[in-house]
Amino acid sequence: MNRSDSSHPHQLHHPRASASKVFRLLIAASLTGGVVACDDLPGKPPPNPAPVISVATTAGFEGMWAERCSGCHGADGQLGAGLPMRNAEYLNAVPDDDMFSMIRNGVPSSRMPGFGGDAIGGVSDEIIRDFIKGMHLTWGEGEASDDSRGFPWRSTGTGGDVASGATVFAAKCAACHPGEQVAPTQAGTMPDQLIAGSVTDPFYLRLISDQHLRSNIVFGRKDLGMPGAAGPFRGPDGGEVTTPLTATDVADLVAFLASKRNTWPSGPEVEDGEP
Repeated sequence: MNRSDSSHPHQLHHPRASASKVFRLLIAASLTGGVVACDDLPGKPPPNPAPVISVATTAGFEGMWAERCSGCHGADGQLGAGLPMRNAEYLNAVPDDDMFSMIRNGVPSSRMPGFGGDAIGGVSDEIIRDFIKGMHLTWGEGEASDDSRGFPWRSTGTGGDVASGATVFAAKCAACHPGEQVAPTQAGTMPDQLIAGSVTDPFYLRLISDQHLRSNIVFGRKDLGMPGAAGPFRGPDGGEVTTPLTATDVADLVAFLASKRNTWPSGPEVEDGEP
């Protein structure tokens, strides 16, 4: 053996050592790849704590809406028992501070609860304000309309006249909102799709506030085909009435409907425990 070769053993080519090194590299690469692949495996638990999505974004807003609002106002902001909030004209008419107050504190004389303050499971003021931003971002950019004729969302004047409201109701509302549901008179006759049922029933009126009545009259219910103050309306003979409501008409209609709230019930009302 050459002396120079034996004096530098690290320069010798050793097949077993090289194979071992390659094996270790392959093991390391496979472990790294396995860790990366595990991130994509189904069933992997989410990070703890889970990342928080701001309710000021569409995704965050929709999550909170589904959890806390959809039961009354509809899964997509429409077709619920409460006022449809997916209405850009309405959202842009209500100042943010008023919207904040309604969400935080609820609405008196209605079934709208408060979701902030001392409410059980309430949320912070900051989250409510971000929620309003998310609602505007998601639903406040719709097509411009003039269903409200620019009337303020909340009454700024004195109460209306009940008798005048009854006249306006008969001329522009009663054809779609009769006192009682009208059944088809002939076999096979389809029910009138424009008839939406009574809004003078005291049981219904006890569930909603005067402001709810005003909002429906001014902005309409697009999800149900109900026009706003701009009309057109359905007249007593079934014909179209194109004359829009005035601000006075709106106040008078609210006064007329509110006057029905404490009238004699439209059906039998018994004490608890009675049949």
